[in-house]
Amino acid sequence: MCIEKTPWEQVIDFHGHTCPEIALGYRIAQIAKRELGIQPGLEPEVIVTADTHSCALDAFQIINRATYGRGNLQVEEKKLHVYHFQKKGLPEELQISLRSEILEQLVSTEEHLSTREKQNRTLEAIRMILSTEETLFCTIQRG
Repeated sequence: MCIEKTPWEQVIDFHGHTCPEIALGYRIAQIAKRELGIQPGLEPEVIVTADTHSCALDAFQIINRATYGRGNLQVEEKKLHVYHFQKKGLPEELQISLRSEILEQLVSTEEHLSTREKQNRTLEAIRMILSTEETLFCTIQRG
């Protein structure tokens, strides 16, 4: 019997582990997919430009089929969680920016935590990322 994996499971398998930034990428990739009307298929329909290198990029490779090898995943390092999506053949760009309040909640400098406490914080952060109301999670601009 073959059980099909969910998109979330596919992203985690590709990335190798769960972490807050892969959850960010997953959520942003899903929003872009919905907003641009990207259909499932083998051929990539979207060009993604990220303003930072992060684990989030792995989610774009699975959900949006944007890869470095195909040339439709690019990074212009500005150390900002801002992502630009453009459906091939269309001039309009979609920009998704993570709200600073979300990033502030993810920053943790407490190195004295036990392994279990760090795991719990990671799970809490992932839950927060995946469940926060979209308007509180990011801003979406078309241009």
